[in-house]
Amino acid sequence: MSLGLFDVVGPVMHGPSSNHTAGATRIGYLARQIVGDIPETISFTFHPRFMNVFAGHRTHIALLAGCLGYREYEPECNDAFSIAEQKGIRVKYVAATEPLAPRNHMGVGGNSFGVQWDINCDSSGGGYIVLYRLNGVPMRYDGNNWLNLYILKKGTQTEKAMRVVLASEDEPDNLKELYVGEGEETALFCLETKNQVAEGNQKRVAGALGEENILALRYVAPLYPFAQRSDADPLFSTFKELADAAEGRELIDVVLEFESRRSGQPKSAVLAEGVRIIDVIQNSINRSIQGNNRLIGGLCTGNDGKYLADWAETGKSLAGRTFTIGLARAVALAELNASAGLVVAAPTAGSAGTLPGILFTVAEKLGSARQELAKAFLIAAAIGKIVGEKATFSGSVGGCQGEVGIGAGMGAGASVWLAGGSTEAVIHAATLTLKNVLGLTCDCPASPVEIPCIKRNGMGVAVAFMGAEMALAGVRSVMPPDDVVDGFADTQRRMPNELKGACCVGGLAGTAFAKVLQQKWSNKLKGF
Repeated sequence: MSLGLFDVVGPVMHGPSSNHTAGATRIGYLARQIVGDIPETISFTFHPRFMNVFAGHRTHIALLAGCLGYREYEPECNDAFSIAEQKGIRVKYVAATEPLAPRNHMGVGGNSFGVQWDINCDSSGGGYIVLYRLNGVPMRYDGNNWLNLYILKKGTQTEKAMRVVLASEDEPDNLKELYVGEGEETALFCLETKNQVAEGNQKRVAGALGEENILALRYVAPLYPFAQRSDADPLFSTFKELADAAEGRELIDVVLEFESRRSGQPKSAVLAEGVRIIDVIQNSINRSIQGNNRLIGGLCTGNDGKYLADWAETGKSLAGRTFTIGLARAVALAELNASAGLVVAAPTAGSAGTLPGILFTVAEKLGSARQELAKAFLIAAAIGKIVGEKATFSGSVGGCQGEVGIGAGMGAGASVWLAGGSTEAVIHAATLTLKNVLGLTCDCPASPVEIPCIKRNGMGVAVAFMGAEMALAGVRSVMPPDDVVDGFADTQRRMPNELKGACCVGGLAGTAFAKVLQQKWSNKLKGF
């Protein structure tokens, strides 16, 4: 899969974590579409490392919201427990036992319509999810295509159905993947297709399998409005390819064409989604900058963004108003995210303040129009897509360099574009920024996305301003941009697990005061 612009700047979601909250909601929602209902007793499975952490990310609430049929942006997500209680639904939590379960494994299990369901997914960062095993059968479905799912009696012969699928002449090139196998209790015959299978072919496949053998039949639509619809080579996957594609062209035209070709949506729809995103962010800034953000963990004040905004207006700021109001917006949005408020992940919810703090402030200083700001967010997304093709956005997999760090690089490059800089300057602004966040840890002392996450969003603004100023002044990275991305990904791989979140053992999490914060959070959990 090629990352799209809205896989990087997005989703619109309730905080605090795109990985463990938005991703979890999407996993729950996908499970709901597969199961067809929510069992009265449902089990959620987590990687053992995450069993003592998920409550701080509201992962259990997010999974439940998805299972109830809500998407990550709907306000009902935050009320999932009370809604489930009214419906008489019981939830239990189980540690995964498979030795090779992904670090961000989330599973949904239960009995519904006479089938025992075992749905295993990986939330790999930025809200991106993969269904990797269903009822014991390996697969790799990411929500970008249709899923035509047949749960069968064990021992059902599938060869005839496979011949029907492969011989279909009226739907050329529709088949993406074919998943066939047996688990402990059932068999699976599953078509992943680019478009919905024609009704006549649905009936032929069902007939070939034998109606009496089909225990459950589901047609699951793609999860995303900007799902990948084309297998053609993308316009760019590296900084060099981006520079080559932009030779003699406006950079924004290249970026819009990339997403249009990838998703099949017109350029006008891509830009309209960019405008929608900045409108959501503007409302979130207006809300969060007032302070009194009610943090899930209550480990920070919830007013630090307001303190910075007030300080910016005093005229006493050492670095000037532009710098300080950028910090204020970043910190305030991070506080809103940590309060389960509505934010836009960029590239994650844990870094939801960094990119907006940069770009809204630069746009304000330059007097950029609303549509130009939306274009800047799309430029930023293209930068994030290039880095994300090799690295991970997930803090628990690659450290905070993958969250605030990449967000800072995205913001630096897009700021240069807003300021009229060349494509070369845009790329080097991102590169200079990324070089200076290598090794940034994810070392929360307690599981809520508050310490050090909130103030690190402000740090991202500072590093991005540095990268942008250097590039606009003519400074260039000696290390080639794509080599920096390689080095970035290599750093993530080499970083020890103790510094990559969900462990609460290394870095700041290993200090004496961390134990005080962990106890404070543990005490609060008893009241949930």
